[in-house]
Amino acid sequence: MIRRSVITLDFANSGKKKAILAALKEANRVINVFIEELWKAQKFTGKFANLKTDTWLSARLQQACGKQALEMVKSQRKRKTKSMPT
Repeated sequence: MIRRSVITLDFANSGKKKAILAALKEANRVINVFIEELWKAQKFTGKFANLKTDTWLSARLQQACGKQALEMVKSQRKRKTKSMPT
């Protein structure tokens, strides 16, 4: 089961928009760190990436970032020319 919700930011104030943007930037940084670690280890299989980094994101969000990074790295194993995703 995939759960999904749509959240509109039309009525959000500027402070909330800045907080969301900061969280997205931090998640992007964490995903890139995880991609670099997975690429160095040449890990192209598995379902979960048990990686930790120094960040203020919650453990649940870090796990989601690790899973997303692993899927990005796994997508390169089928390609002829493998390049590290960003």
